[in-house]
Amino acid sequence: MDQTEKVIVRLTPDTIVILQALVDRGYYSSLSESVSDAVQKMIESRLTHKEVSKILKDYVKDKPVDMKSLLTDGEPVSMDEAISKAVAEYVRSRMKPEE
Repeated sequence: MDQTEKVIVRLTPDTIVILQALVDRGYYSSLSESVSDAVQKMIESRLTHKEVSKILKDYVKDKPVDMKSLLTDGEPVSMDEAISKAVAEYVRSRMKPEE
């Protein structure tokens, strides 16, 4: 499963009723899934694949790797394993996405 982050979104009661109707009709499994789908469609309608790739590439380039988090996330690992994991993550971030 992809890593996700929690975002709080304010919606009108009418919008929530409509989204819940979509869930009840089986279009989505949850309100969260319906909002995620709407956000994804908004991104796709406003940005090209190339623009999205550039934004993500720039974000990864500017984001430092927190070595402490590599040691404390999940099961404890040695510093060597943490460095190996960081290098693998860096290499993946520098590879061109498949188109």
